[in-house]
Amino acid sequence: MKHQAFKMLSLTVALSCFIGLAGCNDSNDDQEQTVVTPEQPVDTRDQRFLDAKTDDVLEVSISDLNPTQGAIGYDQIYYKLGRWQGDWERTTWLSNDAQELDYLNKTVGKKFSDYCEDMGGVEGKDFETIDALKKAKLSDPSTFACKEQLGSQTASLKTVVVGYDGKLYLTDGHHTMTEFLELPDGGKDLKVFVRVAGNYSDSTTADEFWAKMVNNGQAWLKNGANETITYSQLPKNLGLKSTSNPDGMENDPYRSLVYFTRDIGYSKVDGAADFAEFLWEDWFHKQIEAGSVPALSDFHLDINQYTIEEILAETSIKKTLLLSGSATGYQAAVANYSILMGSTQPTDIIYGDKTAQDMGALDINTTRDSDDFNDLVRTDVKKDGSPRTGGKIWYAIKYQKCGVPQDQVSRACWGW
Repeated sequence: MKHQAFKMLSLTVALSCFIGLAGCNDSNDDQEQTVVTPEQPVDTRDQRFLDAKTDDVLEVSISDLNPTQGAIGYDQIYYKLGRWQGDWERTTWLSNDAQELDYLNKTVGKKFSDYCEDMGGVEGKDFETIDALKKAKLSDPSTFACKEQLGSQTASLKTVVVGYDGKLYLTDGHHTMTEFLELPDGGKDLKVFVRVAGNYSDSTTADEFWAKMVNNGQAWLKNGANETITYSQLPKNLGLKSTSNPDGMENDPYRSLVYFTRDIGYSKVDGAADFAEFLWEDWFHKQIEAGSVPALSDFHLDINQYTIEEILAETSIKKTLLLSGSATGYQAAVANYSILMGSTQPTDIIYGDKTAQDMGALDINTTRDSDDFNDLVRTDVKKDGSPRTGGKIWYAIKYQKCGVPQDQVSRACWGW
């Protein structure tokens, strides 16, 4: 009986071991365990700029820059595009090599000089020959010369912040970058220099990041009609909005207007707030509501409704601050708004706690007869037939109506 009991006990132990109960084998060799390591979260942020520090200078492509405002002034863009794209075949000065080179340096050459200035190279050097000008391209810095090394003069660089997603957000320079983007030798891959104004990549969400941007005055969440938008409604790309760039920036006519009043109604002061021109625009809308100035729609500015002659009709400002000449042309619009800006008191509030003095308001009595105002709609030919720089509005409207001067029709539209 004892022998049978022992056999039954042995069988029970063996069966227990078979079904995997612990303690059946003194050896550790067969007790292998699988250790599961938890997956590390993947950092999906753009890694290229995460370590950027305030005041660092970055060389990037225009496509790396993201908008922080809803719109731009197309006429300001058209002015630069109209001026920079001179006509290589223009007959006006073909018989005078010196004047032709002068004309091309004032137009095509100005493009390179502006690029040098905006990219921290102070300004460009004039080209000595037409052939050198023809070979020059923004995409190849070896083909043109700046007075200083690109990126070296940091105070003139446009600014960016590093976002919650590691991407770069442009806080100044939407017009400048769009101008270069729209050029044949520019484009989204053009290399540009920018200065870091802050690194907010420690923001854990988009909401947190954009709240910080708005609080710091580094975003302007309004569209082209000065209506409030959310950050998700901002354009996805720089550049003019078009069928080829449906996510580009929409037009804000009043933003162009502010630009044309520069050095007439106001001047851009050192250390000015980001989006200062939009603060003036917001004030414009309040003055329109108060009946202090006509809306832009009251002026003849639309090339689809009015002739170039009507739009570019000359206006002057008398000592009495009354207007002489056209009351409805583009220059008249600039006059009305410049008088409004230049008649403010230094302590008048323009936006938030910003006073007219803070915003650079000028005394209209000292600027009403200035070249900055009088030359706005002038052509690019002097009375003696020699070349000169045309007016900002003249370039803007001519380019918008005529495009690049490249054939008989477009050249006739430009006037040569």
